[in-house]
Amino acid sequence: MPRLPPLPDLEFTPLESEGALPFARGHGDVYFSGEGLAEKRAVFLVGCGLPEGWQGREQFTVGELGFGTGLNLLALWELWRAHRPSATARLDVVSFEGLLMPRDAAARVHAAWPELAELSAELRDKWPERARGVQRIVLGDGLTLTLFVDEIASALPQARGQCDAWFLDGFAPAKNPEMWSADVLGHVARLSAPGARAATYTVAGDVRRNLQAVGFEVAKVPGHGRKKERLEARLTSARVVRGGPRRVAIVGAGIAGACAAAAFVRRGLSVTVYDQAEAPGAGASGNPIALVMPRLDVGDGPASRALLEAWLFARRFYPALGPQAAQVLDAVHLPRGEREVQRFAKLLADPPLDAALLQAEGAGLRHRGAVAVKPEVALPRLLVGAELRFGRRVAALDEIEADLVVVCAGMGVAALGVNAPAVEGRLGQVDWIAADGAARAVADGGYAVQAFGQLVFGATFEAAVGEPQVSDAASVHNLEVLARLRPEVSATGTSSRAAIRATTQDRLPFAGAANEKAPDGTPAPSGRHRLVGGLGSRGFLWAPLLAEMVASEALGEPLPVEGSVADCLDPGRFVTRALKRGNSSPSA
Repeated sequence: MPRLPPLPDLEFTPLESEGALPFARGHGDVYFSGEGLAEKRAVFLVGCGLPEGWQGREQFTVGELGFGTGLNLLALWELWRAHRPSATARLDVVSFEGLLMPRDAAARVHAAWPELAELSAELRDKWPERARGVQRIVLGDGLTLTLFVDEIASALPQARGQCDAWFLDGFAPAKNPEMWSADVLGHVARLSAPGARAATYTVAGDVRRNLQAVGFEVAKVPGHGRKKERLEARLTSARVVRGGPRRVAIVGAGIAGACAAAAFVRRGLSVTVYDQAEAPGAGASGNPIALVMPRLDVGDGPASRALLEAWLFARRFYPALGPQAAQVLDAVHLPRGEREVQRFAKLLADPPLDAALLQAEGAGLRHRGAVAVKPEVALPRLLVGAELRFGRRVAALDEIEADLVVVCAGMGVAALGVNAPAVEGRLGQVDWIAADGAARAVADGGYAVQAFGQLVFGATFEAAVGEPQVSDAASVHNLEVLARLRPEVSATGTSSRAAIRATTQDRLPFAGAANEKAPDGTPAPSGRHRLVGGLGSRGFLWAPLLAEMVASEALGEPLPVEGSVADCLDPGRFVTRALKRGNSSPSA
């Protein structure tokens, strides 16, 4: 199966006003009737009992089979904006789409409804990329879209979360039977909160029977327009009121802690950040510039998906902080040796991203939309809204009064008495000079990134012994990197900085519940403590998505990644692997 998801084969029928009605040739079916928006409101919004269903709720989740044109999302968003339960209430939409419509095609469709122009413009500005996997997109009014782009049989089993309502909006069952199968609707039930409602335009007998088989009560009700009937369904179990933390403490004010603080503040929680330093970014997150670019793998396993999804989230995340904090640029990745030439060729032969983001550059790669981040500006902006307690060393987590404690302490995690994966320190030194000119970056294992009036280059990655120290030997190494990547630059008057970065034995970070051992020796998640760590040399790439994962899990929202990705980043993975090998030591 190609890594790049296919595009829909579309034809358009112009509508009497503006806009166009899309027809999917591959399925032989329209995306909606000529009434479009009115049909969406009647079938899905009314059918799921909205807006009454979310009244009094601080968080509500809608699942959707078939993202299509995004029109369901726009109709829901419009209703949410008019009837949002409170200024801090959050609406999550988790949607599934196998054939992602291009942005320009969606624009043709949306033009038929000028009353949605503002919402359409924001959605299209943040339109999902053509990439297989999960994309988390933060929209206005407390609305978040989590979109799975893949075949439904592959994507749906990987979702985690609980939906309060479902828009079942695939093409007609006769033309798209996979979307309405017993397995698919079984996963709908698995992903449903007690008492969840579902709605669809079809009343096909197989659909009714499959919904009933997984626990839904179904009813035919009067249809909309030319459709005589439609279907409403409700999961028969009673709704359980879900609680969640209100006070969150973050230990550590590097990029991981700052992103975690921003994730919880955005959700309206009370957040306190502790750090023993006097300012954010005192450790590995305090370099003059951080380069955020992807690390793409040839394979398509959980680790490669994790890296890709972290990249797609980060490249949206940082530019929202403003041009003083982040500058978008192209990053050219040059191969080091024949093996990497071959690896890049394989990547381009079966790319995980389309040409809007990934292009050939000679024998190397050009990453469009990479980001240069200025931590000195970005970190304080991420911490806005949190109570900051700098110069405050936390000796033990029990001394913190909070419903939830998120530990983002880098190398300091082991001293806090929480059961965290073992980390090792790697010393990294960067050097820099003043440099005017357009933002640009080039890398080949080392990197040189120019932005914000500086050119930063390096970096070393060596075993750490004691406190971080700048060395002449590391500067010589970094100057060799600069000469290789930017031979036209003559570096004089350089400045240097060294810091220790925490890494794990498998070189992947961890994010999730701290694990204590159950009586049988298996890891059991802790209710109060969450961990984010082991980010290594890609801290600014990983941190936004890891923070989003932790906040989503802690608050009962849909996860922003596949279940297999969450598992490969789980803090307890080392204990689980050791137990499978029959060894009680997680570091063995």
